Amino acid sequence: MTPPGRRLDASARHPSRSGSTGSARPTAPLPLVTRSRVITVLVVLALALGGLVYRIVDVQATPDPRVLEEVSNPLGEIVVPAPRGTVFDRNGRAIALSLPAATVVSDPRIISDPQQVAADLSEVMGIEPEALLDKLQGDGAFRYVARQVDAEIGEQVSDLGIEGIRVISEPRREHPNGGCSALAAVGRVNIDHAGMSGIEETYDEHLSGTPGQVMKEVGVDGTTIPGGLYEVTAPAEGRDITVTLDRNVQFQAESMLLEAVADAGASSGVALVALPATGEIVAMANVARGSNGIVDCTRHNLAATWSYEPGSVFKPVTAAAALSSGAVAEQVTIEVPSYLTIWEHRFEDTPTHPDVEWTPTQIVARSSNIGTIKMALQAGEERMYQTMRSFGFGARTALDFKGESKGILPSLREWSGLSLPNMAIGQGLAVTPLQILQAYNTIANGGVLVPLKLIVDDAGASAGPVEGPAPVRVLSREVAATLMRMLTSVVEVGTGREADVEGFTMAGKTGTAWQPCDIGYECVNERNELIGRHHTATFAGIVSNDDGPALVVLVIIDQPKGERISGGKLAAPTVKRIAEYALRQLRVPAELSTVDGERRRADPALVPPPPTLLADQSPDSGESQT
Repeated sequence: MTPPGRRLDASARHPSRSGSTGSARPTAPLPLVTRSRVITVLVVLALALGGLVYRIVDVQATPDPRVLEEVSNPLGEIVVPAPRGTVFDRNGRAIALSLPAATVVSDPRIISDPQQVAADLSEVMGIEPEALLDKLQGDGAFRYVARQVDAEIGEQVSDLGIEGIRVISEPRREHPNGGCSALAAVGRVNIDHAGMSGIEETYDEHLSGTPGQVMKEVGVDGTTIPGGLYEVTAPAEGRDITVTLDRNVQFQAESMLLEAVADAGASSGVALVALPATGEIVAMANVARGSNGIVDCTRHNLAATWSYEPGSVFKPVTAAAALSSGAVAEQVTIEVPSYLTIWEHRFEDTPTHPDVEWTPTQIVARSSNIGTIKMALQAGEERMYQTMRSFGFGARTALDFKGESKGILPSLREWSGLSLPNMAIGQGLAVTPLQILQAYNTIANGGVLVPLKLIVDDAGASAGPVEGPAPVRVLSREVAATLMRMLTSVVEVGTGREADVEGFTMAGKTGTAWQPCDIGYECVNERNELIGRHHTATFAGIVSNDDGPALVVLVIIDQPKGERISGGKLAAPTVKRIAEYALRQLRVPAELSTVDGERRRADPALVPPPPTLLADQSPDSGESQT
């Protein structure tokens, strides 16, 4: 009997036709797969595949900037600095040269503990950790930590073995005379070895050379790929330059000038030493008192950029104009009254004197304002102006330093009734120390202006020939010789006795000038109270031996304090000291001396080259005799 609700399957109802009595194994029903399920699966697969394709295209079209930065430039480039040329003095001794120095660099990407690294480096380098920390962190694989440090510090940093810190070599500019010496003339370079001032700047391209480079194939982590591209382009060395300076004379001139400025309580000073025959500058010293009150070398080239009223040191130019005009002769006396009034302005001499008659030589030896003005009046405005121009006043010298001043020489149409008398005694115009040096060189050189030189220009010089202006005759040989006798009397019997150098003939001129101030030549302080005058003490000296003028030495000291503020008392002794050293250093022989009736040289040293002289021009030759 069949249980209720249970149906018999076909096999139960119909026994096997074979007659088998064994039970049959049931078969599992197949799952029912609908059309909609298949479609859903296909859609999902299509969407997934489409998303993958979109991402691939997106990455290819707009990759991550960080990834792009790493893979777009598989070549690493290292710049190899070119060795900078050396600046040599006239004797082949280095004044400025480049030597290897240690530079500490970091790779912040692999520095795990910047604070600890900063602390470790601080102990070795003497730099506060806070100042180092910023250079050990951040993006990028290269940061400067400290550049161009001493080799000892570099070795100590290397010994620390800090991961992410390494020491590389960079050139550092060195100055054998000290970092201060020839600071203004030779100039300085910046941390990247580019010239910033002086000769270093003017001849930067000549000295710099061409940097080299190392090109190498690197991975995304910045490491070199073994067997990859590795190309080296060697740097082209900079070329050397030889200057006319003498390293030893330069150092001593700076030292002696610095001492004089410091002792006088002055604000600044300039000292120049030159060879008149060639125009070569042997020393160019510039010192100034800093805000801390200490006097030291200054990077400002006062010799070229400072323009000031020269005062009495300018009087030989006036004498040159008067003598060249023919209105004044060496032995003809001139009436010199106790005072002179021009356009209601009273001119006097210091010290005062009664009415006298003096020769031009006596006028220059006594530095008489009145006598000098009378010589200028006899020469006339046109002659005076042309003489000043021919000496080079109102124009830059051939050195043409960057920032070199022309001074101030008003044109004739700008002159007033007081211009001639004022300029005659060195007021109402402004000159540079280089212009004064050039004028005295011209007198020493027999009336021929030989352009000033600072770069050696002979065929063997490293810098090669330097074409400059040709020498030009400014004065006749006779007028120049007369001026030399006048200037010699200044040292023998006049205001420049303290400049005399034993064994040589010193000719020169003192100057104690007032500089324009707040109220004419009277200066006031911040409370508008009169505080006196701004003085400038000058002495320009020409040192000669039996072969003629050998050196011109100029010293200018600005704003001295105390009692010894005159050119004769302050600048002249400094000229003497510098000249004595320079003569020994340059091996200039002293004059012949009489010993047991025989004339012999005091020192059988080398003799400087003879002066460059041009043929004298007569007034009838059509060439101006100014």
